Amino acid sequence: MKDFLSHRIRSFLAWLVRQPLVARFRKQFPGLAGFILNRFDTSNFLGLPLTLLLLAGLVNMALLTELTEDMLETEGIVAFDEQVTAGFFAARTSILSQFLYFISYFGTREATFILGGLATVFFLYKRRFVAIVAFWLVMAGVGLSVQYGKTYIQRDRPADVAYYQEHNYSFPSGHATTSMALYGMLAYFLMRRLKKGVQRRLVLAAAVILILLVGLSRIYLGVHFLSDVLAGYLLGILWLMVGISLVEVMLHRRNRRLLTGA
Repeated sequence: MKDFLSHRIRSFLAWLVRQPLVARFRKQFPGLAGFILNRFDTSNFLGLPLTLLLLAGLVNMALLTELTEDMLETEGIVAFDEQVTAGFFAARTSILSQFLYFISYFGTREATFILGGLATVFFLYKRRFVAIVAFWLVMAGVGLSVQYGKTYIQRDRPADVAYYQEHNYSFPSGHATTSMALYGMLAYFLMRRLKKGVQRRLVLAAAVILILLVGLSRIYLGVHFLSDVLAGYLLGILWLMVGISLVEVMLHRRNRRLLTGA
């Protein structure tokens, strides 16, 4: 499928550059035309993959901004949040609460340091220094952005329904942000090493399920509203895209230096 899409894109670009208007533009502005065409290059990450990732990042930021504004200014989303919280509270059971309380731990700072520490030891052994830098930059960015968001928004947590008490602000959910970035990065690193498609899909499915369970646990336990968790996911995706871009760009430049001997 990937080869088919790459072939179709290359065929379209070849057709496009032969068009008279495009040919005149390339002749008049060769530098700009080359830059634009390189953004659709499917042969390396700095081409089409990075272009699509940047576009996805812009869409993600727009959605996060819109959700934040709606939460602050629209009564409808606040009322819906409260209805969802009340519904989960009414359906709460002891056994499921204990299970989701355990699952919630996988989105904590402690889980980040434990799993991140294990990953760092492995990367040091394999001399994957780029992965170490990217991973900890992402997780540091997650921590700082969540703290800033909570301090700036200052949204109170759901009242009188919490399974246990949290003592900071609610928006965005730090657990949701952390789980998205943490397990997204770990899944990305693992999928880069796996050769078989079925293995990659299993890793991706496991990461998605765990991320969704962590977010669900925060709502079910009454310590976050639905919009808190959604905002956390969006923020986590943003940092995940930053991390993947950083790894791929650094590896591309390192490999190019090795090939050119520069």
